[in-house]
Amino acid sequence: MGLTPRTAHQNVTERLREAILTGELQTGTHLVQSELAGALEVSVTPVREALRELESQGLVDSGPFRGSAVHQVSLEELQEIHELRRLLIPTAARERVGTVTDAEIDQARALLGQLATDLPNRVWVETARTLRRVLEGTSERRNLRAILARLSDISELYAGLAVHTENDRRSVLGDHEALVQAYSERDAERVAEVELRRLDQATRRTAAALRHSSRTR
Repeated sequence: MGLTPRTAHQNVTERLREAILTGELQTGTHLVQSELAGALEVSVTPVREALRELESQGLVDSGPFRGSAVHQVSLEELQEIHELRRLLIPTAARERVGTVTDAEIDQARALLGQLATDLPNRVWVETARTLRRVLEGTSERRNLRAILARLSDISELYAGLAVHTENDRRSVLGDHEALVQAYSERDAERVAEVELRRLDQATRRTAAALRHSSRTR
C-alpha cells in the first residue's frame, strides 16, 4: 500500500529535517525539489509541502527567484538566539522540573553513558541533542512551546559548526552530568544555572567558528 499524501508529506518533512539538523544537508545548500523528490522516491508535491513547513520552522530559506536553501547561519542571528534563549531558560526550567518523570531521567542517564569524548563530531552532537531533548521535554504552555521549539531547531544548525577539543568535550560532559543530576533533584535554579553556562560556552565556540569561516572564505 502506498503512502497517503499526508503521510508522504510528514515522512519527507521528517527526513529532510533530520538531514538538515545532522548536517547531511549543510547550511546554505540549494534544495532542488525535483532532485529531492527523486532521491526520496516521492512526487514533487510532498517535497514542496515539506519545504514550506521547514521554512515556517526556520530551517529553510525560500524566495520567488532563488528557490529554496537550507537556512543560512550568521553571527548576528547566533547572538540574537543566544539573547532570547537566555531570557526563556529560567522560565522553561521552572516548569520542566515539575513535569519531568523518573523514566525520562533514566533515559537521559543512559544517553549520558553513550556520550564518550572520543565520538565523531556528528555522533557527539546528535547524542547530546537527543539527551537535551529528553530532559527539556515539551512545554505545556502553547506559546512558550512554539517559541522554544523554533529557537531549538535553529540552534541545531549552529551546533555542529564548532569542532570540540577534548577539553571542550570534557566540559560539556560535566555540564550534562550536572544537568541530569539537577533534574533528578527537581532543582530548577540549578538547572537554569547549568543551562545558561552551557549556552554561553556553546555560543562562544560557535561564534569563533563563524568568524574563522568568514575569514577563510
